Amino acid sequence: MEHIVMIELSDLILAYRKAKVDLFYSSHPSLELIALYEENLYKNLLMLLEKINGLDETWVSSQNFYGEWTLSAKSISPASLLDNQEGYKSNLIFSSPSDNWKQFCETLATKENAEKPKAEFRVMAQCSLDFHVLSALWIIKVGHLFDSKLTSSAYGNRLRRKKSGNELNLLSLGSFLPYLKPFRDWRDTGIAAMQYALQNNKEIIAITADINSFYHNLNPKFMLDSDFYNKILNIELSSTQEKLNRLFVNGLHAWAANTPLKKGLPVGLPASAVVANVALLELDRIIERQIVPLHYGRYVDDIMLVMENTSNFRSPNEIWEWIFSRSGNILAWNNHQNNEIIYKPNYLDKPRQKSKIKFSNKKNKIFLLSGENGKALVNSIIHQIHERTSEWRAMPWLPHSSSQVGTDLLSATQNDGEAADNLRKTDALTMRRAVFAIKLRDLEAYERDLHPQAWQQHRHAFFQAFIQHVIVLPKFFDLEIYLPRVIKLAAACEDFAYIRKIINALEKLCLSVKKSCFAIIKACHPNTNLSQDEIILKWEKQVFSTIQESISAAIPTTLSQSGKQEWKNFMSEYHPSSVSGIFLNWPRSKKEFQTKQKKLFSCDLAHLPFRFLGLPKEMILQSSALSKKAITSWDHPEELLNSNIVSGVKILSRWTKLKGLPYGFIFSTRPFSIGEIFIINRENYTKKGIDLLRTVTLAIRGFSFNGSTPYFDKNGVLQVTNKETSLNYVIAVSSWQTDFNSWTAAVMNQPDPDTRRYARLNRLLNKIISESQESRYLIMPELSLPAHWFIRIARKLQGKGISLITGIEYLHTKKSKVRNQVWSSLLHDGLGFPSLMIYRQDKQNPALHEESELRRLNNLEMSPELKWKKPPIIQHGNLRFSILICSELTNIKYRSYLRGKIDALFVPEWNQDTETFNALVESAALDMHAYIIQCNDRQYGDSRIRAPFKENWKRDVLRVKGGIADYCVLGQINIESLRRFQSSYRSPEKPFKPVPDGFEISYARKTLPQ
Repeated sequence: MEHIVMIELSDLILAYRKAKVDLFYSSHPSLELIALYEENLYKNLLMLLEKINGLDETWVSSQNFYGEWTLSAKSISPASLLDNQEGYKSNLIFSSPSDNWKQFCETLATKENAEKPKAEFRVMAQCSLDFHVLSALWIIKVGHLFDSKLTSSAYGNRLRRKKSGNELNLLSLGSFLPYLKPFRDWRDTGIAAMQYALQNNKEIIAITADINSFYHNLNPKFMLDSDFYNKILNIELSSTQEKLNRLFVNGLHAWAANTPLKKGLPVGLPASAVVANVALLELDRIIERQIVPLHYGRYVDDIMLVMENTSNFRSPNEIWEWIFSRSGNILAWNNHQNNEIIYKPNYLDKPRQKSKIKFSNKKNKIFLLSGENGKALVNSIIHQIHERTSEWRAMPWLPHSSSQVGTDLLSATQNDGEAADNLRKTDALTMRRAVFAIKLRDLEAYERDLHPQAWQQHRHAFFQAFIQHVIVLPKFFDLEIYLPRVIKLAAACEDFAYIRKIINALEKLCLSVKKSCFAIIKACHPNTNLSQDEIILKWEKQVFSTIQESISAAIPTTLSQSGKQEWKNFMSEYHPSSVSGIFLNWPRSKKEFQTKQKKLFSCDLAHLPFRFLGLPKEMILQSSALSKKAITSWDHPEELLNSNIVSGVKILSRWTKLKGLPYGFIFSTRPFSIGEIFIINRENYTKKGIDLLRTVTLAIRGFSFNGSTPYFDKNGVLQVTNKETSLNYVIAVSSWQTDFNSWTAAVMNQPDPDTRRYARLNRLLNKIISESQESRYLIMPELSLPAHWFIRIARKLQGKGISLITGIEYLHTKKSKVRNQVWSSLLHDGLGFPSLMIYRQDKQNPALHEESELRRLNNLEMSPELKWKKPPIIQHGNLRFSILICSELTNIKYRSYLRGKIDALFVPEWNQDTETFNALVESAALDMHAYIIQCNDRQYGDSRIRAPFKENWKRDVLRVKGGIADYCVLGQINIESLRRFQSSYRSPEKPFKPVPDGFEISYARKTLPQ
């Protein structure tokens, strides 16, 4: 057989790029394994290339290639053990979950023939990086052909393709579409189909089902069956593709043979998802073509089916028999008890590739819905979806008192009290996880946005509650997946005392599992050779490996004095005692952990994303912890890299002042967002800048846009595309106070002394987000936000369709200079999808008092980054506006220039001379003949929307002053009415005052006159 070179090194580099992202976002990533592989990436890929192109194919059956397996906690069963165990119920209630478990075990021990609770574990893959790279290569060369044959009914784990939908996107971030939108589409389209049918007075059947241990029971050998891919899928593979397919599938089979299950797909190898999807392709076809339901959707192995009940079915058996009769014998009862449904297409029923794919009746649910009761059930589900979505959209929130944190966490981990948000929810586990995830997300936001000392009490209360209510049986088995995030949170905040407490609690929990539970492996034959101790030890090793890796990912490279002391007191001598016999890679010192952190950061695998190095330091609270010293760059021929990647990364390196082609950019896991690119490149709105933006976006995010990017037109107007139908704009004007001490701290470049400021802001924004009257813009005062809060807030507001205009605290630059800027996050859809465009505008000159205070306090001088003589004009969708910062409103040249050119003028202020500005605002509304939107600090007030109406009582659309709490008031401006009025040769009678002498409306604003 002739030796044929099939694959090139450049193919493997692209495959590694995708494999790295796929693995990073999987549930159990091996971060240090990735970093170790990347240290010698070139050599590792060359060795793998030689194997792939060689004649020998047996290497995929070597454990060095396919890797290991491990265990993760699944459940303590039965799930409601403590509540329902016969004879256990009593009037004795313990406030401590650990005492509750202890008492339960003691009571159980007194009963004859009582079985121990079952601690069930799930087999997870710990494949080598070579296997991950080969799998990603298989997706690129072969797997995408199989994926393309799936119908639109298959929602989950679909591959990223280009806009056309046909061609695989080789430069995209990872192999798969993000999970959230497809999941919501799967859920929402099914519910919408039910709602539509019920509204049309149809009686319907809604079926939900999922497969028992799907991954663990699927034999991948069917992927080698030429009858399957040639005849059923109509796929022709080349000899190169056939070989890759063999290598990949035989690797899967070899891995499975080394596990206790002796079968199945590796859970944790992302490419397994493609195989799993393809296995159910015939099910999709049969349901769509033979059953022809009102709706059918499948998210991996979760199925939702909606049919009209024209046959007046009244029992589950009738319904299933009707479906079986139309399935061509691929669906049938698995036994005489009719409690299990088997799926057996020919390609999964052949010898040597046989799979047992069964739907359990315990999880299958059938709903007969009709009339008002059916509508009520569906509407209840829709309401719960909206409630949950609102919680995710909300700004982070912590209770006012740290003593309430434990109460909140307790309620988040309870077994009951949560309503279901789709028909699948027959227990509250998924809902508990969602509630807990929201709580944890809020804490992570605080960690990114505040200094650790500012919220220490709340954080410590959370850790204490986590130890008491989560690291206990049986709760921990439900929430184990969140342990890495909790450890990273503690390490990033230098809470080493609580890390040690968590570790101690976990060691006790592991001993409790050994003593109190009978360990089993899901989908594993009871006669496995593994002993109880071996099973638990395997899981224990995984838990402590996760802890070590999480500390390494998040520990700051420079600790504070208190952090050093805590490490010395609680972590310096620690080594996992219960697994010390096999857990030998626990770092011996703080320095070793920090060295690991630097390596992970350079590979964009650490807690802090690598891109933070390139953002302005004011935007990153932890900027002092970022180091450029350990950065590794590509030092091999550039020709091996995709030319688009090279071009984009070179530009990015120049913008961020990094040398060469950093691995953290080439193989990024969390690249710059479009909004962040607008911040780091001030040339975005020029032709040259737009070309650079396209190049960078293609390199780091994998897509190119041909739509309308923001640009300055020939008249110097910044054009920002945003499709809108209404010319009535609801403006949210905030009444927000920044304490003078916060202003002083910003001048001195010191931490904010107002520890309640962040919580106040989040409460204010949550009110705006939850407001039923949807706003289009939110304006906040001058100098009102730290820069590092801006992006998070802008993204949250984007979810509600709100653009933000706000003053940013002083930005410190070199040579004792500062900048006073207003940042605007403007909704933008010119790229073909919703995005944020970030616009920054400098205050040109300080106010007199501002100038003297900057000099007096810190010998600072205000100097604009971007100078202008004429105020910039922004065309955002239909609205044409300009921004003047506080004292700039007093410049008559600015007002004169803008007259007739804009619909509205936004004026963020921090101004105590409200009387003078009252006259200015009233005058400006009339002589500019535009809406004036003034937002002042709450301490001084007089925030308002002023309009040039004829009738005096109408002119203040809104006006607010005073109050002891932050709030927001909504006002509406009608630019269509204003333009029509101004477009008349002679001003009409109403509703506005006549345009002033010499007024000329710009051509771009002119419309049909009133």
